[in-house]
Amino acid sequence: MFVFLIGITLVGLTACAAATPLPLPADLVVTSPRGDQRVIAFLYRDERGARLVNSLSIARDPPAPLDPLDRQVWLGDLELPTDLSLVKVAGVQYGLVVAQGDWLPEGQYGPDGLWSRALASPRLSPFAPAIVDLATLLATDRYESQIVQVRAALLTNGDTHLLVEEIGPGGVPAASARQIKVSFGEPDPAALAHLRTSGSIQFGYVEVIGRWRQGRLESLLLTPLP
Repeated sequence: MFVFLIGITLVGLTACAAATPLPLPADLVVTSPRGDQRVIAFLYRDERGARLVNSLSIARDPPAPLDPLDRQVWLGDLELPTDLSLVKVAGVQYGLVVAQGDWLPEGQYGPDGLWSRALASPRLSPFAPAIVDLATLLATDRYESQIVQVRAALLTNGDTHLLVEEIGPGGVPAASARQIKVSFGEPDPAALAHLRTSGSIQFGYVEVIGRWRQGRLESLLLTPLP
């Protein structure tokens, strides 16, 4: 019985930890954070150094951050933990991480002082988003403000973006297909260029890593699927 109760306690603690949302860098840079902070972000490193970014385009060559420099967080030249499994392509590395460290005062960091935010003595650990489908997202609130990974069909007319469970020829949603709205903090025209076109509509199957919040998925990484 004692062991059983410990097991229940550990499961409960794990569930609570998983349900506690962490901010993105963009959430903090507007508040002039100081002191020790934790964020979820994409670690991105190229020849200029490493930084934390909110969103990426992997359809560009090479992959590149979508958000402007003032929403990125400079990390500089650092030795990466061995447990980080980063994608390496075209001279850059990237991957989702939980980052913790001391936020430095607003200033000029990195080459040519282009970054106004920086994290001192960063501690990085790998992060894997929950893989969910649209039915699950719509049926429960357990993923509210969490980073998730979804595969579905994307329909967009440039102003409105929808993820749909299934589409037919010409991008027409299947009967009774569930759908959710998608928002793009920063557009990714290179990824959208891989979609098919029917009139004013672009459509195609995609994988989205994003933040599920108030019934909408905020896209952080959009990957077109074959």
